[in-house]
Amino acid sequence: MSQLFLVRHGQASFGAANYDQLSALGYQQSAWLGEHFAELDIQFSRVVTGSLARQQQTAASILQASGQSLPVATDAGFNEFDFHTLVRVYCHSCGIDIPDTRDGGRLFFQMLRKAIHAWSQDQLYARSVELTAADPDDQPALENWSEFHQRVSDAMQSLCAHEAEHNVLVVSSGGAMAMALSQILDCSVETLINLNMQTRNTGIHHLFFNQRGFQLAAFNSQPHLQKKGRLHALTYT
Repeated sequence: MSQLFLVRHGQASFGAANYDQLSALGYQQSAWLGEHFAELDIQFSRVVTGSLARQQQTAASILQASGQSLPVATDAGFNEFDFHTLVRVYCHSCGIDIPDTRDGGRLFFQMLRKAIHAWSQDQLYARSVELTAADPDDQPALENWSEFHQRVSDAMQSLCAHEAEHNVLVVSSGGAMAMALSQILDCSVETLINLNMQTRNTGIHHLFFNQRGFQLAAFNSQPHLQKKGRLHALTYT
């Protein structure tokens, strides 16, 4: 069977005008992970990321630090869902203010949990379309839950066509990774949300796969960060 190393991007710029950029710590986390792969002599035969900058920056840093030069394929199926728009639409539908992120995001992520539940019940997509239509300069409407479910499933299944490529690196995001695991483990939305919230930056989900499917071997491991002098780098945003 082939091995899949499904990695969450490094720390991004949460609370900044552009979240979709790695922070200085995010680059360091990614480099440490690349060094870890080099120490284990793990050579990748295929590398895939979503189309987001933070995912592609993470992959580039991993490859550079591990001394590997490979083309990086792009599959937007591994993109994160638009959680900023999701929270905004949920708060608008409830008539409440969007939580501030200056406290580290505690209230924001509490609201995100509620928003994901409502989204999974198809309670928000129509509201998103209405909100966008009311303001032509607004962001695009939120994808619906079934679209999110299907694109992640399609992205994961596309990997099975490369069964002969023994070590595959995919850099994605917490929500998309949680959706992938929830499909493999056949778990509830509540468990999916917990998987999402637990996944740390550059955390590794290790799976084996062939054309019949995937088997989870390890969840959210961070051996490259769980070392003296690096515990400050265990981050979630």
